[in-house]
Amino acid sequence: MLSRFAFRAASSSSLVASVGQKRLAPACVAVWRNYSSDKPVETSKKSSEVKEKLTIEQTIANWDAANKIYYGPDRDMVNFPPRAMAETGPPTRLGFIPESWFQFFYDKTGVTGPYVLGVGTLTFLLSKEIWIIEHGFTHFVSFWLLFYILAKKYGATIGAYFDKVTDGVRERHWDKPMRKTLAEAEAVIKEAELMAWREEGQKYLFEAKRENVDLQIESVYRQRLAEVHLAVKKRLDYQMEVDSAKRRIQQQHMVHWIVDQVVKGISPQQERDSLAKCIQDLKLLATPKPAAA
Repeated sequence: MLSRFAFRAASSSSLVASVGQKRLAPACVAVWRNYSSDKPVETSKKSSEVKEKLTIEQTIANWDAANKIYYGPDRDMVNFPPRAMAETGPPTRLGFIPESWFQFFYDKTGVTGPYVLGVGTLTFLLSKEIWIIEHGFTHFVSFWLLFYILAKKYGATIGAYFDKVTDGVRERHWDKPMRKTLAEAEAVIKEAELMAWREEGQKYLFEAKRENVDLQIESVYRQRLAEVHLAVKKRLDYQMEVDSAKRRIQQQHMVHWIVDQVVKGISPQQERDSLAKCIQDLKLLATPKPAAA
């Protein structure tokens, strides 16, 4: 009953073997670090220097090397499996004699052999006065009788209490830190995978940025090309306006010069004759013509 506490506390070795070679080292190191941080142990100066020199990577490497030795492919897991302490004690008879002893004597002496051996041994000790019965023997008998009665009446309750205490200790110092460490490791792995996925998308981002820069360059090029076209058009329009103004001025000057020369070439007499001729023509045009017969 009372040994169940020790058996359950030591049963964590089976969980260690089931965690796996790769996940065992960092998880156990983290658990050890969390547990040791809660309960610091006083060490000498030399051991503290050694711990400072021993980094986490070296500790994990040592765990991996140990796993390769004890759980590597060279080990025969069938004939030499990892030993794990039982959760409870082995079955007993009479409250304290292991069942394995009875099974050992069963093949040689039968069913009554262990009992005959026990009674004979007790008789030999009493007859040879190796075990002397004195007045304090009643205390011995009463103690074990009371212990047997308490074990029968309250053994299950006490065992359940110690099982609960053991589960609480294991939960606080092993299961909870292990789950926390594994959750943190999984979170780090997910974050690393997310960062790797983001890193894969960087090439597409660079291509998009490069295309964006090319579009900006093309836009600036077209804008400057339009500005050059507009500037050239303005200069050509200005040149055309200058040429048109020059031709217009030359034409007006030529017309005025010709008119002036013609006017200068007409004498006063020719002007009077021309004026008289015009008046005569107007009179002829004003004279009514006779109607046709």
